[in-house]
Formats: sequence, structure tokens, C-alpha cells
Amino acid sequence: MAYRRPRPAPPRHPRPRNGRLRAVRLRRVLAGLLCCLSLVAAACRGEESKAPETPATSVAPTDVFSRRAPDMPRPGATRVLVIGDSLSISLGEQLERALSGAPGLDFARDGTRSTGLTRPELLDWPVRLRERVAREAPDILIVMLGANDVMPVDAPDGSRVYFENPAWPEAYAAKARTLVDIARQAAPRTRVYWVGVPSMGEASLAGGVRRVNAALSAMCAAAPGCRFIDTAAAFSDPEGRFSRHGRDAATGESLLLRTADGVHLTDGGAKLLAGTVLAAISGGETLPGSAGADELRAFARDVRPVADPAPAAPPAPPVAKVRLSGKVYAVKKGDTLTSIARKLGVPAADLAAANPGVDSTRLSLGQSLRLPAKRR
Repeated sequence: MAYRRPRPAPPRHPRPRNGRLRAVRLRRVLAGLLCCLSLVAAACRGEESKAPETPATSVAPTDVFSRRAPDMPRPGATRVLVIGDSLSISLGEQLERALSGAPGLDFARDGTRSTGLTRPELLDWPVRLRERVAREAPDILIVMLGANDVMPVDAPDGSRVYFENPAWPEAYAAKARTLVDIARQAAPRTRVYWVGVPSMGEASLAGGVRRVNAALSAMCAAAPGCRFIDTAAAFSDPEGRFSRHGRDAATGESLLLRTADGVHLTDGGAKLLAGTVLAAISGGETLPGSAGADELRAFARDVRPVADPAPAAPPAPPVAKVRLSGKVYAVKKGDTLTSIARKLGVPAADLAAANPGVDSTRLSLGQSLRLPAKRR
């Protein structure tokens, strides 16, 4: 039997003690953490190298700027706030362009279309104004509301006072006085300038806003710290009538001031309104110098509305061609062309065409009228 050499047993490494084992495991954990941190840092560097994406927006600039306010009023700066309806938006845009960048002045505006003091269901202006003055405490508050207020107004007892009611001006003035009181209670130094509604193209609305302006003017005369700025003359021709057009005396240029609806303002009209307001405010305020403000005041000084061209007379209706019967009719008492035509069985238009130049309202007894032939 052959002798087999026994295989040597594999070497056995001594097992590390418990402390050493823990140290080995800790080193492995730390190495893993360092690796993860390196990966995260690399990813962050990659994100930083990408250009930040700007979220898309569908908000128009006019919508954004219709409610614009400084983030934090600057100490010592004169704070101006413009509030009101769609006409105030046109006014505020022009004032903002002129006054932005003026040293020592903070400008804000808050305009909402179709609103007024008689329509709290659309916007409750007293509530809105309390929020604004609590945050901004304006030194100068410019209000332009009234174009949408030819409507019933709520009385303090909850009843409705209709526009034709003799009590309406007093009830409306009380509503307007609320805004003045809110502003001056928040900051007693606040000066309120209420801008009147300019003349309107539609006759019934024009009469209505004159009543609105009269109520606002009386309110400001009785309210401390309030002044009414009348804009009707700035938008009326020399005869006091509404006008869409103006002429710049400095350049001789003709300008369109109002839009087709006879209510809103073109860019030229908005500049005229803003210049008129600035000229009125400058008499009682010391505003920082601004080339834009000087330009608006000069524009308002030079531009004057002119009479709108008279509408062209409608063309005369064509004279109907008729055949004459050769007969005549003697006018009797109480006759008219219509009654004669009906009596004789001919169209009234044919009878009038057969007698051109005859005034149908001044027929005389015995007057002879030529008769048309009857139509077949």
C-alpha cells in the first residue's frame, strides 16, 4: 500500500479582537460616506452650471402694473398712491412713467376696471383702501372714481337711493367722504386729490357725470385735506362740448384724445389728463424734480380740445320715378299726403314724387296736386 503524504491544513489567521473589528467597519462606513458626498457635490456643480429657467406667464403688463406698490416704503420719501377705475389706470400709467426714478419719491397705483362707489359687489373700495393705507400710509392719495357711478347708491339705513332722487348727491357724497376719512385716519398728514370725471361723448352719460362731479366737488369742499380737480374743461371744446380731438399749440399737431366709445382715453388723452392733474397738485405740493413731470405739464398747457368735425348730412333719398296720370287733386280740409294717397289708392311715395317741392306739412285748401298713375 502506497504511502500518502497528508495535505497541510490551510493557514488560519488569527481573528481580530473586537476593538479592531469595530475600527475596520468604521473605516468602511466613512469611505462610503465620502464617496456619496463626492457624487452629490459633482451633481450640484452640474446644476449650478445650468441657466435658471424663467417660468412662462400670460399676464399682460397692463394687468401687472395696474396694482403696483413699492415693496418697502423708504424712510423720508414722499409716498404717492393712485386708486380708481379704468380712467385711473390710464392716469396712473402716465404718472408712473413721469415720476419713476424721481429722487425721494415712492409711487404706487391700484386701478380696477368697471368699479365705483355704487358697485361694492365688484370691489369694495373702502375695504381695499384700508388695506393699502395701513401698509403704505401715502402722503398724497389721488382718487379717480365716478365714471361708473351714475347708478343707485346705498343709504346708511340700507335703502336704495336712485340717481333721479334729489337725495342722491348727498348720499353719494357720504360714500366718497368715507374714502377721505379712511386715508386721513390712517395718516392725518395725507392730502387727498379727487380727480373729476372728464366730459363724456354720450349725452345721457355726460349729464350724469356732471351730477357726479358736482357731488364730489361739494364733498371735497367740506372735507379737510381734500381737493377736487375739475377735468371737464381740459376735454371740452371752446363751446364747452365734448371733443375727441385736440391741437398742440407748440407743434400744430392734431391729436386724438378719446377712444370711439367717448369714455376712455387714447395715449394722448392720458397724457393730457396726467398733465392736468400734475399742474393742479404742483400748486400745493413740493414734488421732486422730474423731466417726465415737466413734459406732462407742458403738454397739458399746450394741448387744447377743438370742436369735432360736424357729421356729414345723410344723402337725400333718390327721387322715385313715377308716371303721371294727367289728373289733379284739389286739397280739402284735413288732407295730408298720406290720407290723400290712401283715399286714391296710390303709394304715398309716388304722390310725393309726383309733386316735388311740396311741403307735406303745409298743404293749403284748394292746392292742386298732380296724381301719379296707379301701379299695375
